[in-house]
Amino acid sequence: MKEGLLDADWSELDHPEFVDWDLPSQELGLALQRRQPTSSPEPAHFHPSIEINFLMGCDMTYSFSGKEVEVMRGRFCVFWAAHPHRKMSVRDRGEMTNIYVSLSEFLQWSLPTNFVNALLSGSVLSTRDEIEGDTALAKRLANEVEKTDVQWQRLHSQEVQARLSRMAVEGWATLHAPAVVAESRVIGGKAIQHFEKMLRFVAVNFASRITVADIAGSAGVSQSHAVSLFGKMLGRTIMEHIRDMRIVHAKMLLVETEHKILTIAMDCGFGSLSSFYQSFQDHVGVSPAVFRKNPSASFTH
Repeated sequence: MKEGLLDADWSELDHPEFVDWDLPSQELGLALQRRQPTSSPEPAHFHPSIEINFLMGCDMTYSFSGKEVEVMRGRFCVFWAAHPHRKMSVRDRGEMTNIYVSLSEFLQWSLPTNFVNALLSGSVLSTRDEIEGDTALAKRLANEVEKTDVQWQRLHSQEVQARLSRMAVEGWATLHAPAVVAESRVIGGKAIQHFEKMLRFVAVNFASRITVADIAGSAGVSQSHAVSLFGKMLGRTIMEHIRDMRIVHAKMLLVETEHKILTIAMDCGFGSLSSFYQSFQDHVGVSPAVFRKNPSASFTH
């Protein structure tokens, strides 16, 4: 894993609530980290990888798009980190093993379709029970963070793949789920790399005035190919994805800050307060003001 992957200087970022981290090594697509989570909240962030966390000796409250989720010790928690998330608090003092798998590597594992679709739609999944073998695996991976040559990375990839395969077959607990789980169609080869590059570009620039041409250009593909990839992977258009990112960002700012609604509208890339209210009302079901007072009032996202 590249140095500084999880230690970015938030104060130097244009949008400190959101961080676009580098992908894990493109050679094998998996990276490990071991750390002691602190009790202080962190800025929200996202990155294009599948993230797998395992807590030992502590429990954690996460926020996913403004929705608080309890992650318990002794269980693997899995989610696609392209969806904004942040640590809110930690109970007790312990350690955390983080595993990051590039999207291209993850899709090559040929896991059950319903499991893959749930993750790519934004669900946060967890193993259902606390198993002694899981703690042993998480500890071993944490102790082998520095073993980064090809043979060790291949071994780690096989071990993580096997554990997720068992989780997908045995069943899982859903800690957070979107309103609708899309039926994604898996793509492969360079198409996945192109898709990842475009996701990264949108993640950094969604609050700016960007076009389909800009996004396609970031990956060196045609506009029609870019539209096709988003449709296959996310089940929606590029502009719908940008809109969703903006609304997710707005929901988090409404819940977690006291910024004026006009400021939030501008910071999220909406051209005017009226367009923000219209889009928010259409896709969340209530106005931004009502949502701020009662986040549970929404019927979407």
